[in-house]
Amino acid sequence: MRALTALAAVTAIAGCVAAFPIDRPSDYTAESKLGTCRVDLPRDWKDRLSRDTTEVGSHEKVTVVGADADAGTTLVRTTRNRTTELVLHDHGKRQQVMAVQNDGQLFGVEFDGRWVTFSTSPSPGDTTTTTYAWDSRNDGAPVPIGASGAVLHNGKAAWADQAGVHVYDLAKKKDRVVGRGGKPVFLGDAVLWLQDGKFRSEGALPVQLSNARPSDSVASDGRTVVWAQDDELRGWRDGWAEPRELAAIRPVPRTEGIVFPRVSGDFVSWQSESSYVTDIRSGATVHTTEGAYWLEVHGGALTRQGWRVAAAAPLSELSPLKAC
Repeated sequence: MRALTALAAVTAIAGCVAAFPIDRPSDYTAESKLGTCRVDLPRDWKDRLSRDTTEVGSHEKVTVVGADADAGTTLVRTTRNRTTELVLHDHGKRQQVMAVQNDGQLFGVEFDGRWVTFSTSPSPGDTTTTTYAWDSRNDGAPVPIGASGAVLHNGKAAWADQAGVHVYDLAKKKDRVVGRGGKPVFLGDAVLWLQDGKFRSEGALPVQLSNARPSDSVASDGRTVVWAQDDELRGWRDGWAEPRELAAIRPVPRTEGIVFPRVSGDFVSWQSESSYVTDIRSGATVHTTEGAYWLEVHGGALTRQGWRVAAAAPLSELSPLKAC
């Protein structure tokens, strides 16, 4: 088995580390490490992704990196002829957001249906990060807002740097620092972040999260917050009496653990050498054994990436995963 590293870009800023998923080898697939309920990829998922597939050339790479709530508008990162573009596809309309000279220079893309945030670096050998915001309603240039990768929700971006945890109102162009720590996420209109291995909040922290001990792998869609804790993927949303175990991996052999979770509605995608998608409702998880078949949720879409193919299917049209 190939030795893999879990990070493609690691940016150290005042002791904070921002990590981004890497592209695995085009023919790579890993054995399942799942220790909880595993189900096969449903036929309707595969059929739906096949209907919305973008075939690409032998010297081209296309990855869907963002989507709005109904997956009708997507953000696509395309690399060809040594140039990488971030492009918005909106029901047949195409808008270029930015172009860079190397695929690794553009990362951390987020989209809330209107605003786009993303990060760039000057070159593959220079890890200096600049984070931009772009308003899809106006055909203007992206505007730099910070120097650390951001998360995005309802027109507000959040990130952490030496000064602390920032919350930036994109429409008003107003920035404020709400605390010290890292890995901010939005939960409703509130911002949570990690400090000393615990969740913190500018206001009252939900009591159900007070005993959580998350690793650096945290994500939220504004309604549900999920995190890795030891070898478990855990989650909580308003109305739950306590956090729940959503999935777990076997502790041995030890590799990268649970990393890069993304949550949208009732689905969570995450990585542990290869890709997994968990249904919060049933606790069932899909792990694909096909080479180059990587699944990830972005906004209202389930996206597929792999060798010479990219696809996005609306989550609302996918069947639930049945419990084991």
